Amino acid sequence: MSSKYKIHPAIGIARVGDSEAYYLAPETEGGLPTKYSTYPNPKQTFRDNTGKLLRQAAQFKIYEYSAANPEGVVVTPGQNGVKSIQWTTWIASKKASWFQFMQQTGSGMGPYVDGVNVPTPPANAPYVYKNDEGYLTNNANNPFTSSEQRPSGYDPNAPTWPSDNNKPSNPLRYNLALGTSNDPSTMNDANRQQLILDPGPITLNGANQSGSFDLDPATYPFLSKLSPFPISTLGSALTDDKGGLIVLGGFGNSGSTSNEGSIITAYANNEGWFDDIADGPVTATIIMDDGSQVKVDVPAWVSVGPPAYAPQIINQVNLYDDIYDVYVRELNANPALFSNGEFQTSYVPNYYTEVQPILMRPDLYQYVAGIPSLGTGNHFDLINDSPEVFAGFAAKYLRGRGAQGDPQSGPAENQPSLMPLLAGDNPISNFTASKFLGLTATQFFILSQFASGKMDKTNPKPLPTGVALDKANLENCVGGAFCPGIEITWITRNTSIYQPLPSGFDASDLFRIKQKDMSQLTKGKLSLTNGADNNYANGLEPGDLTKYMAQPWQADFNECSIQNINTVGPNKPAIQNGQVNIWWWPAQRPYTVKNVNNQNKQVQWTRGFAENTNANNFGDVQMVTCWKYLGFVTLEGSFPGAFESERNTEAIDNYKPPTPPAAAVNVVAKQKNA
Repeated sequence: MSSKYKIHPAIGIARVGDSEAYYLAPETEGGLPTKYSTYPNPKQTFRDNTGKLLRQAAQFKIYEYSAANPEGVVVTPGQNGVKSIQWTTWIASKKASWFQFMQQTGSGMGPYVDGVNVPTPPANAPYVYKNDEGYLTNNANNPFTSSEQRPSGYDPNAPTWPSDNNKPSNPLRYNLALGTSNDPSTMNDANRQQLILDPGPITLNGANQSGSFDLDPATYPFLSKLSPFPISTLGSALTDDKGGLIVLGGFGNSGSTSNEGSIITAYANNEGWFDDIADGPVTATIIMDDGSQVKVDVPAWVSVGPPAYAPQIINQVNLYDDIYDVYVRELNANPALFSNGEFQTSYVPNYYTEVQPILMRPDLYQYVAGIPSLGTGNHFDLINDSPEVFAGFAAKYLRGRGAQGDPQSGPAENQPSLMPLLAGDNPISNFTASKFLGLTATQFFILSQFASGKMDKTNPKPLPTGVALDKANLENCVGGAFCPGIEITWITRNTSIYQPLPSGFDASDLFRIKQKDMSQLTKGKLSLTNGADNNYANGLEPGDLTKYMAQPWQADFNECSIQNINTVGPNKPAIQNGQVNIWWWPAQRPYTVKNVNNQNKQVQWTRGFAENTNANNFGDVQMVTCWKYLGFVTLEGSFPGAFESERNTEAIDNYKPPTPPAAAVNVVAKQKNA
């Protein structure tokens, strides 16, 4: 075979921090930082010597695949006829220009496959079990009206409103100070272009070079006036002495043009706000000693997210699980596991790589949430129990997705008595309701096979280095619940965002984002509508992966702690009387913790934060400033306990909230935990 060049990781994850210094993203599941730009104080893992939070950098390398090196070998300038590497990266932030995030409404997917085995919902709840029809269809079915016709109980500043509140609709994010509207018919208006923060591409020709994703003040004069924090850059890119690429995100800054940085009314959509979360493609060209150029065959993507505050605790469903499930069921990535539209009962999962990780994850949740010890003890016992014992547990308590067991009980995601006991993709509204988190279909099948006694206990062969990097970057991210999530949301379940698998593919071809050709894109003219029909067949542009996330990210990050799930009432699944409080993503954003200096007492991770009110979500506003002072939860000692450290309690306690404008009292809060 001739050589083929691929960039790894396929999707690299960078994270914001307020320090100029950084560490490289861990290369293993649940890994801690080990490689730093400037080595920190020995007592600090995540902070520089001044106490500022280090950014996580995504590092990319090119691997050559050939008959001689079928598992790939790193391409290094000065070796094998390679003179240098030219890297091009382009990240952007499209959040402020996109549709408002409204749980799964607009996804074009919904939680259930074609309504199979799902009972017909009652007449007064026509959308509870219905797959979502997508942004454009939702708005065509429920057109917007003029502001004079808006119903009562809404933000009086918003210019347009849906005509029927009982049907799903998808307004736009908007900015009154910049003259933009939330009416979907204005989506492609020229004045909305300024809502896309687009620094343009960076090209680095060789080793030890750098460039910044700075935003032109002439194009974005309002960014310097954002409150409480202006935004001047989305990050930077540099090359190391071996020609590898390092991409850094921004500094976690968020600010508003419209309300002096003191008003946040919703967990995901706030008028006038911007932040520096971004994403985009990574491509490269290899320059040979003879002057010839070889374009890398398989490019990569970089996505910037918030910090991971409990990095050694893996989410029950992580982003690798989520995307791998899509590749298995929709893209034919593992025919031995899934083919001809169904899982193969002949498949024998490896216990160490496929079964044990799912069983081990719940035990450490006790260090980031107030889970009863009985539950965590039972989880731990399951690891060493026989398949027969596990089979009894699985039959009674395990939650997958869609209909399972008695179809008349409805989708498993709306049944509170099952595990995992975590919030689902949509426990808030009853359009495409998904109250509780389910394992992916692939995870559920793997555990079902184990329960039936099918497992392979041979030690697996280590993954090729490039493939292992792909896996680790995604394993250290949230893969559900997607409401919207932490790093990337349910767009990861949309098969059109992925590059089709080539003939004769191998594991190094998975997890590849389908990209628009950067040479065909123009700085300052990125599309406002790409993906509005939920179809990315023409490829993704810079900013398209993260544009679905909360605006600003700190609002959701403050509120995504614990969710009060009402399981009865009008337009709610009639499955059980009462309410339940369920955690969101405690493995990524802790709920309660034990400080390393007081390991016997569990306390709120956000202790010292203000309470949200009906007029203003003051805790969300505080998170815009205080996210960088919060503590990190890491494993301590030989006993597997995880405790909080590196918290700047003094800065949190000394925080002074801004004074909201008088108009704030007229704003109706749309809280996540309403």
